[in-house]
Amino acid sequence: MNFIRNRKLFENYIGWGFILPAILFISIFILFPAIKSIYLPFFEWDGIGELNFVGLKNFIKMFTRDRYFYTALRNTFIFSTVATTGTIIVGFILAVIIDLRVRFWKIYRVVFFLPYTLSIVAVSMLWLKVFEPNGLLNNILRSLNLGRFAIPWFVNPNIGLGIMLFVSIWQYSSFPMIFFLAGMQGINEEIYESAKIDGTSTVGRIVSITMPLLKNVFSILIVMQLIFSFRVFDIVWIMTGGGPSGKTEVLGTLIYRYSFKFLEFGYASVLSMIALTIAIILAFVYRKISGYGRLH
Repeated sequence: MNFIRNRKLFENYIGWGFILPAILFISIFILFPAIKSIYLPFFEWDGIGELNFVGLKNFIKMFTRDRYFYTALRNTFIFSTVATTGTIIVGFILAVIIDLRVRFWKIYRVVFFLPYTLSIVAVSMLWLKVFEPNGLLNNILRSLNLGRFAIPWFVNPNIGLGIMLFVSIWQYSSFPMIFFLAGMQGINEEIYESAKIDGTSTVGRIVSITMPLLKNVFSILIVMQLIFSFRVFDIVWIMTGGGPSGKTEVLGTLIYRYSFKFLEFGYASVLSMIALTIAIILAFVYRKISGYGRLH
């Protein structure tokens, strides 16, 4: 009996030994920062010195004195909405092209997914070289005697934001494509055959059969893409740095700037809290509107 008890005790220790590193990692890098982010918005802190309690000062500053906050919030909403819509639509079209087994569809499957495997840093730098004042696009325009269209693309914040949206959609559309392909492969071919016999066109079958049967997939992807897009940071930071004059600033770049440039970690925590709250609300609202919880 003692041997069995000691063996079980030994096995428990072994088990705890395996999971302890994961517990420590989650506690140090996830749980502790999450708890700290709850009370840090009520303090001023430079990341090194003492915490200085300021109450609601950081919140008041965000809503009344930060001239970049509303611009960043607007740009984040625009980016999240357009990027989500674009990636879902393009991803669905790419999935349909592959599912229809058009000519060279196996090559398309690889080519379409390739951008998603690339680093966002590499992709951003690549497209930055294309849209620079002396970049590839302007050089092509000049060589075609269209030099009047060769402009510094990122000077106009609307064009700059549009370019970053294009790059984001170009890179991430293959992510929903994989989900759509998986969903399409689960649809019974007999349904398509029956519709084909009834004279329904290819487009008609996609609209009347494929899309309704993939409603679940659409709902999941839209929520995922909304949350993912709302956390945008890297592509904006690399391509424009939030410029010119903060016109392409998003919440992610603003949080980074206040944290590591201005060392205002308390105020940056307020911005992080707002970004997280909005992302959760968006996901909750869409879930209610789509009725995803009632789907089976």
